[in-house]
Amino acid sequence: MLYTFNKLFKLAFIFSAVIISWTSIVLVSNTTFNLEIKELITKMYLNQKNFIFNVKDLSLLLVKDANERFSTKNQGIIRLNNVKPD
Repeated sequence: MLYTFNKLFKLAFIFSAVIISWTSIVLVSNTTFNLEIKELITKMYLNQKNFIFNVKDLSLLLVKDANERFSTKNQGIIRLNNVKPD
């Protein structure tokens, strides 16, 4: 399992290095696609930023939900503890 994970990590690293190098060379070369490449990189950055903000918002909602559920359960337990036997 660890060997497979290691191979996937190396593949992802090599792929990223190739894409980064290729993009850098194309941007330095001032090709006809410079503007499109820069726009796409900007979109990628904005999507990454939005993803991080969405994860933060999701985390906050999950915490609110957990707090609400636990407080409801605790109120039920407190009511049961306060009931006195006849």
